[in-house]
Amino acid sequence: MEKRIVSAAVLLSALLAIGLTPRTKTLCDGFLPPNTMRIPVGDVRAKGIDQATFLEVMDKAEAVYAPIIAAHGGHLVVNRLWDDPTVNASAQQSGSDWIINMYGGLARHPAVTRDGMMLVACHELGHHLGGFPLYGGMNWASNEGASDYFANLKCLRLTLGKDAPSNTDPVGKAGCAAAYPAGPDRNQCEAGTMAGASVSALLAELGGSPQPKLDTPDPSTVDSTDDSHPAAQCRLDTYFQGSMCGKPTSQDVSRTDPTGGCTKAQGFKVGMRPRCWYAPAAGAESADPLVASKPVLSESAAKTVSARLEALRSALSGHEL
Repeated sequence: MEKRIVSAAVLLSALLAIGLTPRTKTLCDGFLPPNTMRIPVGDVRAKGIDQATFLEVMDKAEAVYAPIIAAHGGHLVVNRLWDDPTVNASAQQSGSDWIINMYGGLARHPAVTRDGMMLVACHELGHHLGGFPLYGGMNWASNEGASDYFANLKCLRLTLGKDAPSNTDPVGKAGCAAAYPAGPDRNQCEAGTMAGASVSALLAELGGSPQPKLDTPDPSTVDSTDDSHPAAQCRLDTYFQGSMCGKPTSQDVSRTDPTGGCTKAQGFKVGMRPRCWYAPAAGAESADPLVASKPVLSESAAKTVSARLEALRSALSGHEL
């Protein structure tokens, strides 16, 4: 009888332990679709950022977002996996731990810059904090497009410096000039846009698609919101639109509706979630293609763009940016 009691007690303890163990909620997809690319330390292809820069980026992301996540009841864990050759990044939750896994293989890819690596960290943070729309069937993770949008809408504006980037794109400069007056906000818009452009080559490489460009926006329109990774061009469009949406960084995005970002219903002309992955209710929102015009080469085209940008500035002047 005593042995039976002991056995029952052991079984009960095991069952209680299982019940008390935090359940890990893993997001299977990472920043990139699943891939077999590996770039070990010292590989000849390792031409991205170095370890010191990688750690600097992770430290900055943690310093900014640890208190923000704590205010939401979570504990941020940034796994700095420099020696891991995986070319990807991922997010998960385990109990109160909100985790991002950042791999050195991705940091070593030639397409990745410091700001590009920060964008990846911001995307993974976006799965935790990016709000609407969430992955279907999940109650915590923002979908891929929402995480891309959040990266530029909020995170990069809090983690990047306020100086103008050294490398810019004519279309990016035009869009950011239309959305913001000269100064730190415009600089960060340009920097965030270029961070998106820096990872575009890698997105295209893995997807077997042409190099995305700011002047060739994805013309496709989905009938229902796509939770999975959008195509490379669509993702670049999302980074660009997120950079141009001037919602305050102090304002949380909603988990239940689109108003945390820019919408036509709120009077915004730029900065909306692109229709290549996002289907708004009743057609209330769409990305304005005006700022995605091709770079101009002629004087007449320059005058046309100047007039259109002035119209945009006028339209945006009455909104909070």
